[in-house]
Amino acid sequence: MSTPSRTSPATIALLALAAASGLAHADTPPPNSGMRFVNVAGQADSQHNQQALATLSLPVGQHAWVQAGAGKSRDGQQAGGRRPGLVTAAVGMAASSAQISVNATHRADGNRYRQTDVGSSLDWKHDGHVVGVDVTHRDSRATGVVASGSGTAPAQVRVAGTGLGVHGTLQASERVSVYGAVARNHYRSTTTTTVPTPATPGGLLGLNPVLGGTSVVNRDEAALARNALVGATYRFDKAAVSAEYATGQVLDNGGTLRSVELKAAIDVAPGWRLAPGIGRGSNAQAGHATFASLSATYGW
Repeated sequence: MSTPSRTSPATIALLALAAASGLAHADTPPPNSGMRFVNVAGQADSQHNQQALATLSLPVGQHAWVQAGAGKSRDGQQAGGRRPGLVTAAVGMAASSAQISVNATHRADGNRYRQTDVGSSLDWKHDGHVVGVDVTHRDSRATGVVASGSGTAPAQVRVAGTGLGVHGTLQASERVSVYGAVARNHYRSTTTTTVPTPATPGGLLGLNPVLGGTSVVNRDEAALARNALVGATYRFDKAAVSAEYATGQVLDNGGTLRSVELKAAIDVAPGWRLAPGIGRGSNAQAGHATFASLSATYGW
């Protein structure tokens, strides 16, 4: 599970494959059944952070798929009102008991902010149980203002490094499953200012306002040194309800980003699925905020 990326193509792929049995018409569907769909998703919080993303997924043969997406996000004033655009791409291949996917996301707001994330997931599946490993790489640059001595100074911050994580799903019963993920990111931050760098760069008054990611909505922009997620799902005949808790430690003692969320996936018509969600997030930089999400998926 790609925790650092809540709307990543890999995550959409895993969800679509999990629901493939409900969309397939053959007695024995191919491993990539359910990967032909269009998804439009949006989320926002009470601090005016927003993100929207549209994704197209197409199967290739009976085992592979490709995905492409584009969207826009809006950060609150903690990151200077940044509004980066984002593009995503992913490829994957599935067998009856295993699958692998590679995805990439690029975010940019002119010269103020650029971030590229590349990730790969390898999963093994058996009787509804899933266990997998994730490998990620990030290269992010942003300009803004950081603390310097008793005042502030213009600066450019770069964060780069790799991450490693594990995730899994346990099918506790026919209707109940529990899932979780943990990751450790080995990021290195470099701050370049026009005045002498303070003794302890980064932290709440350093990296976080420049890089953003102070909300659950733009969590993908946060430089998280460690993060974890745990949740549970109950399935009805044409719907599923999930509750999850996520936490992440921001790089360089930048505080902790936490959230709780309740969400649902509802089959409203043949091929159509709606997924609303609502939750509450908090961190030391921006305080508490309520957020909501909604996605619509059409598969054929």
